[in-house]
Amino acid sequence: MKASFYTESILYWFARGLSAGAQRLPARWNVAFGAAAGTLIYRLLSRRRAVALSNLRAAFGDSYSPEEYQRILKQLFQNLGMQLMEVAAIPAVDKRYIDRWVTVAPGSRERLERELAKGKGVIFLTGHFGNWELIPITGVMHGFPTLVLAREQGWPKLNRLLTSYRESKGCKIITKGFPVREIIRGLHEGKIVGIVADQDAGRHGVLAPFFGRLASTAQGAMALSLNSGAPVLPVFIVRDKGPAHTISIGEPIVIPQADSSEERVRLGVAEFLKVLEGTIRRTPGQWLWLHRRWKTSPQRRVLIFSDGKPGHVNQSKAFAEKIEQAWAVKTADDKRLKGMSPGPLIGVETRAIAYRSRFHRFFLAAAAGYAPKKYPKGDFWLRACLTPESYRSICSLHADIGISCGAATAPVNLLWSWGIGAKAAHITRSVWPSWRRFHLSVIPRHDQPPDGDVSNLLVIDGALAPGAPDELQRILQWRRKIGLSKQKQIGFLLGGPAKGMALNTEDVKKTVDGLIYAAKQLDAEIIVTTSRRTPPELEELVEKFLGKEDCCRLIVLVNRNNPDKLESTSEAVSCILRLAQVLVVSGDSISMVSEAMASSKAVVSFLPVRSGWAWGPLKHERFLKQLDSNGRLVLAEPAEMGRRIVAAMHVNGKKEQGHGAGGTDPVVERLVKWL
Repeated sequence: MKASFYTESILYWFARGLSAGAQRLPARWNVAFGAAAGTLIYRLLSRRRAVALSNLRAAFGDSYSPEEYQRILKQLFQNLGMQLMEVAAIPAVDKRYIDRWVTVAPGSRERLERELAKGKGVIFLTGHFGNWELIPITGVMHGFPTLVLAREQGWPKLNRLLTSYRESKGCKIITKGFPVREIIRGLHEGKIVGIVADQDAGRHGVLAPFFGRLASTAQGAMALSLNSGAPVLPVFIVRDKGPAHTISIGEPIVIPQADSSEERVRLGVAEFLKVLEGTIRRTPGQWLWLHRRWKTSPQRRVLIFSDGKPGHVNQSKAFAEKIEQAWAVKTADDKRLKGMSPGPLIGVETRAIAYRSRFHRFFLAAAAGYAPKKYPKGDFWLRACLTPESYRSICSLHADIGISCGAATAPVNLLWSWGIGAKAAHITRSVWPSWRRFHLSVIPRHDQPPDGDVSNLLVIDGALAPGAPDELQRILQWRRKIGLSKQKQIGFLLGGPAKGMALNTEDVKKTVDGLIYAAKQLDAEIIVTTSRRTPPELEELVEKFLGKEDCCRLIVLVNRNNPDKLESTSEAVSCILRLAQVLVVSGDSISMVSEAMASSKAVVSFLPVRSGWAWGPLKHERFLKQLDSNGRLVLAEPAEMGRRIVAAMHVNGKKEQGHGAGGTDPVVERLVKWL
């Protein structure tokens, strides 16, 4: 981090003044003042607190309650405050101070002397845990010459001041690219080389599991050990109480054998991270959670907020699939993954959202709609407005991306994501809170998105729908269950009334007649399912006219819970989308039409009739007519349904012979840039 000349000068003289005061205070008063300052910083730096909370959730998940997480965060800031005051007092630290306040755990000194006796020096490997600055000072005070590798920060004056404090106690600080020759020479002379290696090392690090997730870690200590033969000892300092500390030196890390030195380095790093993780788990409040530890991890987590509506959930799952595809493109050239089998790089979880009442939903939307952007205190409003069960299901989860679809989940996604620094993506046009508040808003064209180049806007045709991978075994199983014997199938997905629209009984009857006509003309079979919104009279109509036809092999009436030859009614839609070559879908459900188009089958649809008062073109009408004009589906009059189905079957046959359109998914292309 770089600062202006004036800012750094002010901070430099403030540090000098703070140091002068810290050197004159008794040790207990010094750390007490530091703890109080840490508590104040904890309350003021809400953004940094959000980063630390995100890391804690990533590591521990629901192992801790929200109250326990806040207690750990407070301990973290208090420890940093105490450490700051102890570092400021380093010029006054002497052997008597170390003997009084720093205890070396039993067996640690003997372990160190045993390894030093081998004549190859020792590598101390630690993390930003406790007051790590006291480790090399303690080593020098006990008669062990120590070199410390330190990365220079962007604050030259403060950097030189800290280096002078460290070296005033006899430590040798090595910076400027970590000259290997000087380090090797120090090891050959029997010295200790101290290295802190627990932060994200970017693309130059090696990947190893850390709290169940791949983390990039610097490989220098392990590579140095392999080249020099010096053992690597894990060393940690734990604050017991106030200014009292205990230093523990572990057994040498055994670097497993492997086919290459690069693989041995990675395995060695993994062994160290296991030890570090165990230490952190015992005292989580003393590790530096403020750093974005998994910043360049190739693994990401996605959380879907569900309002219980299948259409919205399916769109969210489809968007998560797009993220997986885009992330696969992003990580394709990641050399750190070479030779590894990490499994899925994107983990997806879904959580149901439930409000205490309609009033609470209104109140949460107001909080998300008018709070400052990146508002860090959304957890208070989530706790107040969601049911206890719903709040508990999300309060301890971590994700890099939150996905919501529909008005009910929008404010939850926004406040939750702001609270831990995650990216919030919303599908459909959100009015309150505004879609402009999200990191990315995915708005279908029929929702009339604004014109112009808007950085957080992604316009799509239709609604997103989950992909349907070619599961040959499952398709064959369905065909046997249903008893399909012919090569061609026509699928019929019948919905029900929607806002401003209704299904006309006469139109549905004409559509059914068209299905029967097309099946006879094409020598095809019909497979049908209704939805929960389908009125009873329309289900009776379907059963009456299609139930007596030999060409109709499957009828699933969802409201009667009769899956017939399938295991459940929910399986019917997937079955029809996979088996049919032509899909006939009522135009009342945008998500169902979109899911049908996503199956790459020919789609024929018809417009429901208007109901109630409606002015101008309805959303469903704009949606279907636009897709029809673009050639994405066939919008037919119910009386012409039979002829249109026959024509669509012929067109689909040509596509299957290789005449279909190809190309890159524009949604995936945009997500590659966004992620």
